[in-house]
Amino acid sequence: MDKFFPIAPMDRTSKIMSNPFTTIIAICSIGLIWLIPYIFSPRGYKVTPKGIIIQLKLSSHFISKDKIKSIKLVGSIEPGNGITWLSGQFGYAGLFALKSGSMARVYATCWDNMVQIQTDNIDPYLLSPQDPVNFVKSVKELDRLKSGSR
Repeated sequence: MDKFFPIAPMDRTSKIMSNPFTTIIAICSIGLIWLIPYIFSPRGYKVTPKGIIIQLKLSSHFISKDKIKSIKLVGSIEPGNGITWLSGQFGYAGLFALKSGSMARVYATCWDNMVQIQTDNIDPYLLSPQDPVNFVKSVKELDRLKSGSR
């Protein structure tokens, strides 16, 4: 004959963990882990007569044409660790230590065909436009406008 043995009642920890409120908090926390990187991820770059606008989902970052010292194609970059902001889920944004030992401010979605912009600041910008060659040409035209206006 089979004998049935019920499980013991839940202890305090089990009761807390199985509480619907705890489940809601866990779901919201996971949602924030995904939402915050999405909000600050790069969405595109706009070259304007005044400089470059790095468009993020909720905000933007501006690089004045007067602060741009040089721009060049650098190809693939080997990333190191992200120091600030985010990396991975929806792109890369913020200050990064690179495998080469240098630092860069990265606003990109991939590490291939990168464009490096050197400004007055020590750390360069690394961007990943879909068409890096035309992006560089457009920014260099800003330099002609800048030098032609002086």
